[in-house]
Amino acid sequence: MEAWQSLEHIIIRCGLAVILLSVWTWRANRPTRFRGKRARNIAEEFKVYGLSKRTMYGVGCMKVIISLCFLCGHWAPFLIRPAAILLSLLMCSAVVFHLKVERDNLLKTAPAYIVLFFACYLALK
Repeated sequence: MEAWQSLEHIIIRCGLAVILLSVWTWRANRPTRFRGKRARNIAEEFKVYGLSKRTMYGVGCMKVIISLCFLCGHWAPFLIRPAAILLSLLMCSAVVFHLKVERDNLLKTAPAYIVLFFACYLALK
């Protein structure tokens, strides 16, 4: 059995896909305790980080495509590793921006670290 066929790999892939899709679709305009500097939605959060709307749309588009690659990975496994590598790079940036804005509150960086960990796992398996 290939690594991408294992139950843990499937669970991690699908879990990440659902999380990314939820953050970038139906929860995009809702406040969460993980947004930087009391931002109430993704647009405000990117503004807090000093990033443009164009960057926000680019990152969102990439994360939705990554999610779809993870979900389709069972039928097209060649999509998994490039998507995981791209997600790892995006999450490294996310961790840096979270730490830049929220130095004292590691709770707000926790989701970025967790997604980064699992993305690296998928990229290296």
